[in-house]
Amino acid sequence: MTIKENIYELQDRLKYSGFGETMNKELEKQIKAKKNDFVLDMGKEVGDKKLDYSLHFRRSDEGKYYYNGFDAKLTLSDGKEQTHRFYQNQGISAKEALNLLEGRAVFKSLFNKEGERYNAWLQLELGSKDEKGQHPVTQYHQNYGFKLEKAVSELPLRNMNSPEQLDLLLYSLKKGNRHEVDLEGNDSRFLLEANPKYKTMNVYDLSGKRIKSSVLKEVQEQVKGEAKKDSQTKNRSKGMKV
Repeated sequence: MTIKENIYELQDRLKYSGFGETMNKELEKQIKAKKNDFVLDMGKEVGDKKLDYSLHFRRSDEGKYYYNGFDAKLTLSDGKEQTHRFYQNQGISAKEALNLLEGRAVFKSLFNKEGERYNAWLQLELGSKDEKGQHPVTQYHQNYGFKLEKAVSELPLRNMNSPEQLDLLLYSLKKGNRHEVDLEGNDSRFLLEANPKYKTMNVYDLSGKRIKSSVLKEVQEQVKGEAKKDSQTKNRSKGMKV
């Protein structure tokens, strides 16, 4: 592989990982300088929070450069920080790192020691750190029992009329996003996130306040009752036709 091909390969990797193209020139400069290893830094504002990334690269004995992963630091409005190192074999994107540092879970396809692929939800234990200063990562394996599609189907969602809309919602939730949705019986919008640990969904209003499950159950029962009435009305109407 030529230096030019190596540069293009790494630039594509950064773009695919959600870091864009802003570091392309500096990446090329560092590789052409033939350093054994180097770090590229970038930061951005996320609302009232700040997110900083440090991307690590290393040169092999054969002269090829590899992307080894990145450190992410989330600084909250009160100055509190959350940090973690994400390795390249985890396949975590820039946005997924933010979601993990904010405490949400991300769905990934991984490989075990035997090289076999499996699916799992990953979540950082933000309340503790190991001897390396890293947050332990909890995995909720595909056999753990959390079924995202089932959990979503049990919610009284409105305006979810097409397979495309549902696919977009599921894709977003697997990335660890809080996704805006509409609920039956309410004109306000809400935020939905996956909670694999408790095999359920978390629902918030747009200010970030958690909606109690009891309130959601009331809405669900109301929607079921109205659907039953509509069905009975339609059946009576059919029975009256001559």
